[in-house]
Amino acid sequence: LNYINKPDRKIITVEDPVEYQLEGINQVQVNTAVDLTFANALRAMLRQAPNVVMLGEIRDLETASIAINASLTGHLVFSTLHTNSATAAVARLIDIGVKPFLIASATRCLMAQRLVRKICAQCEGPTDPDTSELSALGLDINNIKDPNFKIGKGCAKCNNTGYKGRFGLFEVYVMEDEGRKLVINKETSGVIQNHARKVGMRTLREDGARKAIAGMTTPKEVLRVTVGDEN
Repeated sequence: LNYINKPDRKIITVEDPVEYQLEGINQVQVNTAVDLTFANALRAMLRQAPNVVMLGEIRDLETASIAINASLTGHLVFSTLHTNSATAAVARLIDIGVKPFLIASATRCLMAQRLVRKICAQCEGPTDPDTSELSALGLDINNIKDPNFKIGKGCAKCNNTGYKGRFGLFEVYVMEDEGRKLVINKETSGVIQNHARKVGMRTLREDGARKAIAGMTTPKEVLRVTVGDEN
């Protein structure tokens, strides 16, 4: 939101709770005690002619319907859902009760993210990766160009864990016409996932593998946070 925040752009958020105060952005906190729900707050904010709307979470059909209608009437809408992957958001919205053709029309981009621990910069050093871990990540050490695998040896700075701080793994699918057809035809998350990968989407595990090769984290850590993900 900070990236797109400009003086001529009106941005309003509804959050539960407001976790970060953002200068120049109108932020509203949900308060069920006075019936200020996500849906009611969203209805009220749309009367204020915002350019951008951010909903902390879509939890029910009422909120989802208002958010989708807002996006179809010229508003840029951001929100979150609890799913295991980017493309699984489609199935989640359908489960809530949103019509597939509305999802296809309103969705521009789906993104999943997970946090992984970062190798401690104070005690990091080169290492030879475990071949079984590389195999689980779909990697062959002989086919990796300029590998830079590292490991944290453990020090006082990282409490002898070898890790200090965290950063994100991202899975981003920019919806295109063929993907919209799959959504309208009610294809499974797996079918949509396979299509997304064919048109360039990198999965969470694949993104993690790239960052492990770059020495930002370890293959073991990537496998830990992407357990259950397919290569």
